[in-house]
Amino acid sequence: MRTNPDEPTHAQPTDVLTSRARMEGLQPRATQPPPPVKETDQDVESAEIRQEEARTIRYAVGKLNDFLQWFMIVLEVTLAIRFFFVLIGANGTNPFAGFLYSLTYIVLFPFLGIVGNFKTFEWQTIIAMIIYWLIFWAIRRFMHILVTGPEETTS
Repeated sequence: MRTNPDEPTHAQPTDVLTSRARMEGLQPRATQPPPPVKETDQDVESAEIRQEEARTIRYAVGKLNDFLQWFMIVLEVTLAIRFFFVLIGANGTNPFAGFLYSLTYIVLFPFLGIVGNFKTFEWQTIIAMIIYWLIFWAIRRFMHILVTGPEETTS
């Protein structure tokens, strides 16, 4: 006969009582610290492989960072020469000046018309130099952050 209506019909009261009595009689075991882990040769080799891979990635990112710095310098110098040529009024039909104007037109295209027309002073070149420098600086800084650990604060 069931005393509790929520109790399932297939459970027998003796099973529940005997399992509870067994549970109450159990004492908690004392926990022991796990035995010290000994490093095997395989663990050491795996750590060395991971370190070598990290050094390779760091080297590749460093080289890419060097390339970006070189490219930024070449771009900034080229734009500075263009600015100087326009400032002194260099003739655009000259082969060298024409080549320089054509080459720098590609990177100046997004900045054309950003300010009014000035015949002797190209504000778009100055603006482009600043913007490109900021972009390259941000990319190089991000790459530096990728390969270095968090800096510890000094007190």
